[in-house]
Amino acid sequence: MSAKRALSEFRAPDETAAEERAWTIVRCAQFDGLRTPARRRSRWRLAIAPALAVLAAAVALSPAGASVRRWIGHELGVEHAAPALFSLPAPGRLLVSGPGGTWIANADGSTRRLGSWPQASWSPRGLYVAVAGGDELAAVDPHGTPRWTLARPAVSDPRWYAPTGFRIAYLSGIDLRVVAGNGTGDHLLAAGVASVAPAWRPGHPYQLAYLTRRGTLVVRDADTGRLDWTAHPRDARALAWSANGRQLLVLARARVAVYDGDGRAIATISTPANAPILDASLSPDGQALALARGGHAADVVLANLDGAKPRLRRVLSGVGLGALAWSPDGRWLLVTWPSADQWVFVRVAGTPRIAAVSRIAEQFAPGRAPPGSPALDGWCCTTQGAAG
Repeated sequence: MSAKRALSEFRAPDETAAEERAWTIVRCAQFDGLRTPARRRSRWRLAIAPALAVLAAAVALSPAGASVRRWIGHELGVEHAAPALFSLPAPGRLLVSGPGGTWIANADGSTRRLGSWPQASWSPRGLYVAVAGGDELAAVDPHGTPRWTLARPAVSDPRWYAPTGFRIAYLSGIDLRVVAGNGTGDHLLAAGVASVAPAWRPGHPYQLAYLTRRGTLVVRDADTGRLDWTAHPRDARALAWSANGRQLLVLARARVAVYDGDGRAIATISTPANAPILDASLSPDGQALALARGGHAADVVLANLDGAKPRLRRVLSGVGLGALAWSPDGRWLLVTWPSADQWVFVRVAGTPRIAAVSRIAEQFAPGRAPPGSPALDGWCCTTQGAAG
């Protein structure tokens, strides 16, 4: 055995246990340190110094040291992140909303605030934005100019039908309603639904998926009311069709199920109870699924959906990750990192690359204390449309 190989396979006594103890001490100290007054900071540093020394030794001796070092570097965000959003790494426009209202971020980095709306949704070609807040639903252009408004109680989660934009589904309290894209013909589709955004099936007029308060998944024709199929996923909390309308993603806390257009479950991915799924998103072509997972080993993974058993590939690790959004060309994945106040763009096609932007909350909620992190409402546009 060569000296190089012997060194790479060497293990210090009780190395595995030492690594686990070190991680536990470092994490506890990190979060306790955020709450510790300044006068105790030096004592905190002295307390974790031995743990860091043990950890450094374990990293140096471990053949997986490089990946552990990357994890440490991403513990509280990506180092050397850009101080502002200067540009997007792929064509298109981002729609975000939250404490600072609804904003559009263009590919060149310029931004525009559309208003104080807390929720928003792109029309299929990005010509309009459906916005909701309080007791009002409205359609505005990309400059924020209202085209029409509709008063309904407790409006939330508006969604446009693709590819035409001829329908908008939205929640009004526990009712699911549908209105034409021009603001006419508003009507009740279903009562007693869950507080989960409905999902139109692209290219299939006018199939709409939603969840009842009892957790039943329903797919029906929003114009005729015809029931197409139902399913009974456990604890579902988010729905999304792929851009080609072939797969329906159903997200639960510890499980993701993918159904075909006829209601057959074609893929299921489960995670341990200590690794909850924070968000999930289908790629524009429906061939890949991105998952953001929390817990002890928080990360973002990609799963193939090409018919074989899904294989997971980790693309980012770090504590406090958030939501996901694919670029329209499917080459980049945007991951929000609220605890680090960053957006991280991960190139998932071609040469791997990471680009990070900091001070997100300040840019999209200026003047607010605390500003709060905005929600991702879509990277336009993944579907070609005719009218919207």
